[in-house]
This record gives sequence, C-alpha cells and structure tokens, in this order.
Amino acid sequence: MTADLRIGTCGYSFPDWKGPVYPPALRPSMYLVYYARSLGFTAVEIDSSFYRMPTVPLVEALMQKTAPGFLFTLKAYRGMTHDIWQAMKPAGGGHPAFPDVSSGLKTADMLSPLFQEFHTAALALQKAGRLGTVVLQYPPWFKDTPRDRDFLLMTKELLPGLPLSIEFRDETWHQGDALSFLEQATLGYVAVDEPQLRNLIPLVPAVTSDIAYLRLHGRNPKWFGASREERYDYLYSTTELEEMRPAIDHMARRARLMFVMTNNCHRGQAVQNAKDLQQMLLFGDTRPVEGIDSTS
Repeated sequence: MTADLRIGTCGYSFPDWKGPVYPPALRPSMYLVYYARSLGFTAVEIDSSFYRMPTVPLVEALMQKTAPGFLFTLKAYRGMTHDIWQAMKPAGGGHPAFPDVSSGLKTADMLSPLFQEFHTAALALQKAGRLGTVVLQYPPWFKDTPRDRDFLLMTKELLPGLPLSIEFRDETWHQGDALSFLEQATLGYVAVDEPQLRNLIPLVPAVTSDIAYLRLHGRNPKWFGASREERYDYLYSTTELEEMRPAIDHMARRARLMFVMTNNCHRGQAVQNAKDLQQMLLFGDTRPVEGIDSTS
C-alpha cells in the first residue's frame, strides 16, 4: 500500500453503542474523545451533517476533542444532494414524498446559500488540516445523464477548493465513461460494499482522484423496506473482510489518502469491523479483535 490509510466508522454517537462500545457511565460529550483515544481511530465520517447543516462552532468543538492528526470526512447536507429537484410528488400509504424528476434540478442561484453555509464549516476543517474529504451521497434517481453530470460540475464550483468524493446509488454511473468523467473533473469516487441485491451497487474498486474511499454498508439481505436499524444490522466475518483485501490494496496503490469506513452501525458492529480491519491492514493480524461486545 502507498496511501495514508485511515480506518474508522460512519458516525460515532449512537444510543445503542452505550454498553457494546462506550462505558455506560461515559457522557455522550466524551464519546469522540473515547473513540479517538481509547479505540485508537484516526478518522471518522461525520454523518450528522447530512441531517443538520454543520457550523463552524460544531467543527471547532470536534477538532478540540481529537489530536491534530485526526481527520474528519464530512457528509454533505441533504439539501445539497437529495432535496435538489424543483418539485416533489406525494406518495400514498403514508410514505414520504419523492422528487418529481421531470421538474428539473434546482439552479446554482437557488442552491448557493446552502452550499455557502456548508462550505464555510468545511473550510474551517480544511484550514486546520483536518478535512479528509466531503462525501456527497446521491439518491437512486440521480442518474448518469448530461443534466446530472452538469450538476456535479456545478457542485464543484459551489464548493471551491474542497476535496469531493461522490457516492452513487444508481447503476448507470457504472456504465460507459462515467468514472472517466469523474477523473477528468477531479472528483473522487466512493466505492461501496453492500448486499448484492437487484438495483444495489457492486464493489467497484475505482479511484478517480488522489483520495480513495470505501464505505462498508454491511450485507444484510433485509435491505428494501427495512428500518435503518435493521438494514445496517450486520457483522462482517474476518473471511468476508479478507476477501475485500485485493480491492482495498488496489485502491490504496492509486491514492495519496484512503479511507475505509464501516457503516454497519447497529449496536457497535461498525466498531468491531473497523478494529478487525485495523488488525488486517495495519498490523498484519487477521484474528478477531476482542473486547468489543456487539452482541450483548
């Protein structure tokens, strides 16, 4: 491997991690300190920024709880990746509304205030040398079309100077020259490992910028229609992780910096597997890690 390899989890503060991961008496305000110091991780993906716009005071507080070399990857706010169509369609049966794709995407003028607010917070991390990349995760109805490619280029213009890594949920981005397009635009690609079900994305170990990114979502077959807790309730075996090693090595040889982030967060299983990956990739030991109870 040649990349600076960072292993961590997608998020660090979950109620069901108390006990399996964090000591019961530990205050939530100390979770990140424990995550970095006691668990020994050197990076974390901040996923709360998808639901709530991050602020400079927030990212400054995060930096204060971690050592100078600790890196954050920041997930883009949903208004920048999901709520980007000009109209919504109501769904029946109590289901949430979904985008009216035919209405078109919002313009730069419409989205600029959101992007500027996000950029300000991310720039505070970057100036401190603590930003790994911004993760932009798009929904399944964001497809490889000229219009959506133009939207990605607009996104890059609205987030000047920031490293960007793109996660797709539609298979059209793995056909034709889509990955070459990302490389030419200096947009990073987020590889994913997830259940191999219809309409889900296979693990494609591509690197399209100097930052490689792999997110492990678990392989729970109960994916569609499941709650978040059920969807991400999965613990990788060491054999399954070892089978991913060629893909990880391939990506690491082509990047300056690489993140491997576990998103199977139910009851701390992401922590268990991140520790397993540390043993496998950093310490050369494939034995299961002891001391993290993800089953209690």
